[in-house]
Amino acid sequence: MDQNLASAEAVVTESTTCGICLEDSKDPLSLPCGHMFCDGCLNEWRSRYGVKEEMRKKCPICRARIPPSNEMVKTLRAYRAKKQQLEDNNDTSSEDYHVVCGYLKEVERGVGADWDGVTVLQDNDAKPAVVLPDYIAEAIARGKIRSVLRWINAHGTQDCVNATSSVETLAMSALSIASVNTQLTLMTLLLQLGANVDVRDNQGLTALSSSLWSEECAAGDVKKRIMLLLSWGASFFLEGHSSKEVCIHRVKTYGE
Repeated sequence: MDQNLASAEAVVTESTTCGICLEDSKDPLSLPCGHMFCDGCLNEWRSRYGVKEEMRKKCPICRARIPPSNEMVKTLRAYRAKKQQLEDNNDTSSEDYHVVCGYLKEVERGVGADWDGVTVLQDNDAKPAVVLPDYIAEAIARGKIRSVLRWINAHGTQDCVNATSSVETLAMSALSIASVNTQLTLMTLLLQLGANVDVRDNQGLTALSSSLWSEECAAGDVKKRIMLLLSWGASFFLEGHSSKEVCIHRVKTYGE
């Protein structure tokens, strides 16, 4: 295998060539070391050859460290924020606190103790999300359907339906804002227009997981929101979020 990878390193001369399949990269991922791979090729290599934990975190060609993905970093920040919130509320003896601490430890192990806190795995095809103007974010929260649809239609449906709020307001998607404020009709319209049901905000939360995690978001008709999102294919157990037991725990907490 090492000999094949050495040959691959010699062949990879253009930035668009995958270092594993030696073809133009599909869903390209560019590592800080300079090597590029198809997202699928890299995942398959890590599954097949990365049996050891450390091998899964290294470039297949030069063995340089692979940084965590944006999703992993968002998940890490989400658990840290929740842990801090519980500590601020002197809630360190609760079941919630122990659950969060356990999963935070697991995510930190996945990210790695040697992560520099800055570098993340970049998706070269990723387009920056359109940022919602404050007045549109407020219109979504208030359920002003005409104003929201007028703005979406005027600026390009596909991009705008997945627009997010500002970084200062956690980069929440239009769907998440509608969900947080129990705007079921607007949620349905956004989903019909192609809203990404599993997009995460800066805390690593989706429209569904925010309904389970946030006490504020849990107000209103949680069951209807959850059922609507699930009917549109929302992931109940998010990959890389260690959320299976957590979600089940939260559902039991709210009695839904």
